[in-house]
Amino acid sequence: QDCGIPEVEFCLAAGSTEGLPICIQDAVANLEELDVEKNPYIRVKSGVWLAYSDFNYKGEMTVLEGCDSPSEIPAADVKSLRPLKMGGLKVQMPMNVKIIIYEKTHFGGWSKEFSENITSVPALFASKEEFQDIGSIRVIGGVWVAYDKERYKGHQYLLEEGDYEDRHSWGGTDSVLLSFRFLQADFIESSVALFQSDDEDGKALDIINEEIPDLEKVGFGPETRSILVRSGVWVAYQQKYFCGEQYVLEKGKYKCFFDWGGSSKIIMSIRPVKLEPLGTNEPPHLLKAFSNTHFQGACIDFTAEVSDFTSFIPCSFKVLRGCWLLCYEGEITDNHCVLEEGLYVDLSSCGCPAATIKSLKPIQYVFAEPSISLFTLECCKGRELHFSEPVNSVLNEDLHFYTQSVWVRSGLWIAYEGCNFLGKQILLEPSEISNWNEHSGWKVIGSLRPMKQPAVYVRVKNRAQGKYLTVSGSLADVRATSVSASPYNSKDTQVWHYCRGLFKSRANNACLDVIGGRDVPGAKVALWAEHGRDRQKWRLNEDGTISSYLSEQLVLDIKGGNYYDKNHIVMNQPIEDKPSQKWDIEML
Repeated sequence: QDCGIPEVEFCLAAGSTEGLPICIQDAVANLEELDVEKNPYIRVKSGVWLAYSDFNYKGEMTVLEGCDSPSEIPAADVKSLRPLKMGGLKVQMPMNVKIIIYEKTHFGGWSKEFSENITSVPALFASKEEFQDIGSIRVIGGVWVAYDKERYKGHQYLLEEGDYEDRHSWGGTDSVLLSFRFLQADFIESSVALFQSDDEDGKALDIINEEIPDLEKVGFGPETRSILVRSGVWVAYQQKYFCGEQYVLEKGKYKCFFDWGGSSKIIMSIRPVKLEPLGTNEPPHLLKAFSNTHFQGACIDFTAEVSDFTSFIPCSFKVLRGCWLLCYEGEITDNHCVLEEGLYVDLSSCGCPAATIKSLKPIQYVFAEPSISLFTLECCKGRELHFSEPVNSVLNEDLHFYTQSVWVRSGLWIAYEGCNFLGKQILLEPSEISNWNEHSGWKVIGSLRPMKQPAVYVRVKNRAQGKYLTVSGSLADVRATSVSASPYNSKDTQVWHYCRGLFKSRANNACLDVIGGRDVPGAKVALWAEHGRDRQKWRLNEDGTISSYLSEQLVLDIKGGNYYDKNHIVMNQPIEDKPSQKWDIEML
């Protein structure tokens, strides 16, 4: 719970008058460089430290905690030292929003449970006398922000999943929490820019998926003029090491400190809220259905297709993992709605009228960039409109364009009968639809958009060897890394996420890349910083191969042979039924 500045002191020997105590607040790989011979004792003033018997954090390790008296460990036995860092802000199930507030500390007294934003906690009670304070909080799911004023104003307190037994555990003072809201964002890719002035060429700091415990150490601050959150949720702090007043930052522009709820321009540290992968045994699809609207009544979890709703009629949904296809009874034929990860308080929020639900079916994950073509003639002939982004009105794109056939080249798409993504829906999978009117019963396509790719971490497993796509080498320098097939190691070096056609490593945020962009068999695959060109883009095919955008005739393969690089990943021409070219995606 100690998130203050870590500090350790090398104390003088008893009765010694020579020298001064030496204090350090960061890791030291070689203590001999500090000349601590005259300071034989170690006292931890704050934080938790790891002491090593050898240089560069090697050898036997001892945990040092804060205490009033010097440690029994002589400084001479410690060759390197570093503070134990806290794990950061995390969320596992961001869509499973649920929080319980209690009257008293340690979860005593009355309790109130809710899964929606609360603009005023006192309004939940029949009289003002019933509500005096909130003594403890239990966050079941999601990331929440609590405020000490109604309507999301006042001091902010970020609440992760877990238990808060008293106000000190959430960093509160004597003020009462009066409003709550949950946060929704892309917790995998977080990006923020801090600006020191309004000038376009003024000093700025771009941060991607990284915690900065001391902004001054990276040459920024202490004053921040404005903030641009490009993605994710960030928490900025008035003091170093994530202490003091906290400001929750969501996607958008904050022009001055009033916008982020601060009292001054001072920001000394900042960190993102990160998605924490679930275990490998978790289902890839999970939907919670409720018998009443607004997530009330009986609740049933679904992880596979269900078509019997005689004894349970769902009225609201929390789609926690993956996307689902809801089938409901239409006037002539059954109709469909696509439920992406999110919260649906009633059937109308799903795009479904008050009708009889026939089935719920998981939609398989697709790892490919979306691409679709519409044609003015049948059999995918005639004039063509090509899209890779959402289109809120096809007729606005071309006033006289009436769709007669469709070619879904890659990805999953949702077609809407009306403009602005309204009306009946149809899920489109990669295929050629030679006659759109016969396929859909619609005269035109009003609007269409790609289905949102669920935010999910994966491991990529080779079918031939049972090994995983792994980053090896120095994570701090992408030039010193390689990509190979290695046995399971439970580390981030084997965890990836797919977005915009890129496979990005969780270990260092770099992308799978064909070295030199050479579209020839045998070209090596490594990691490189994101630039988004074709050499970094990949498509997972139905046969299990992973092909490069450089050429459909190049797929990921294990080099093989008897040399040191036999497990390295290369590009090769696809060979039918060659197992080393086949890969399985394991959801985390």
